Amino acid sequence: MENFRQNKFPTLGIEEEFHLINAETADLSPSVTDVIKCLDGEMKKRVCQELLMCVIENRTGVFTTVNDLVKSTEEGRSVLSECCGKLDLNLVASGSHPFANWRNLTFVEDDHYRWVRENYGYFTQRLLSFGLHIHVGVKNEEVAIYVMNEMYRWIYSLLAFSANSPYYDGIDTGLASARAHLFHSMPRTRVAPPFKSYAEYVSYYEKLHQLGAVTRTGDLLWIIRPQPLFGTVEFRIFDLPTSVRRIGAFVALIQAAVDTYQDSFFAGKPASTIHVGYLEQNWWSAVRFGMNASMIEPATGEIISVRDHLKKFIDLVTPRAIKLYSKNHIDYARAMIEDGNEADQQRILFKQHEGDLQLLELEIARKTVEY
Repeated sequence: MENFRQNKFPTLGIEEEFHLINAETADLSPSVTDVIKCLDGEMKKRVCQELLMCVIENRTGVFTTVNDLVKSTEEGRSVLSECCGKLDLNLVASGSHPFANWRNLTFVEDDHYRWVRENYGYFTQRLLSFGLHIHVGVKNEEVAIYVMNEMYRWIYSLLAFSANSPYYDGIDTGLASARAHLFHSMPRTRVAPPFKSYAEYVSYYEKLHQLGAVTRTGDLLWIIRPQPLFGTVEFRIFDLPTSVRRIGAFVALIQAAVDTYQDSFFAGKPASTIHVGYLEQNWWSAVRFGMNASMIEPATGEIISVRDHLKKFIDLVTPRAIKLYSKNHIDYARAMIEDGNEADQQRILFKQHEGDLQLLELEIARKTVEY
């Protein structure tokens, strides 16, 4: 386990998992190697391969403000899109591909991904799921554990908020987030055990490593996890938004929440008691019904709509967002609650395109680089 890097400020960074499609047929294209070859300079250092040859991940630098991160995100998408255009490809930001045949996927061949495929078998074969990961810097490793535990209260409402993958394998799945259903079918992909300290987290990792169940800390795929190398808490709950503006809203919410709870930690506020059984139910509510779901508030037992739960969360973090110069993004998040999530928007587009999933995917590709 690496030493935990300390960050004095709640710094920001994100990772976007895009998929690549043929610009004419809209089917997946195993072209990540060609796209990376097309890049140069700083952008080439920012991208990397993932499990599938049709996926490219873009990692931003480290920022202190949401505005700067959003600007970098737009620039990164523009560069990648231009490169894809030269190769007759489109860059797509969403949580799933609507009609690709998962049985025909091409995998990246390296030692780690071969281990992943051998370990998880069938579940990796169908893993057409694309997410947004948000990192926020914290002051030490104990803060990371405290923040992780406190944020479970809100995390599945945030999943519902970001849901952007209703179509998969050629059908409307009836889910708001097929991505979450696919990804969370694997072990250690939902919530972590209720660690009381960072030492307990390290001990757990070392036991799994001894077992051979993990090979590195990155194999702990929880929806919230400490990232010792960067000194961050990483949030992995989000479907990848098509809209960059929505990314700004999600990042602003997470940065303000982490810093709010960091202050609670140093003020000596006891950790909340979270009902794990309620979390399990809330996961399903978010995956299935998205913004139309009702949930059991994990700390109070109150039955509450996702929309009202998100409004409470926004009220909690707004004072800190003002200090972090991101209130404009928080205000947009409030507007997003009324508009619904991007899964709802995909279904509207699907009807507008008379049930043609190919046209839907091409429209999402267009919107990926529409700022």
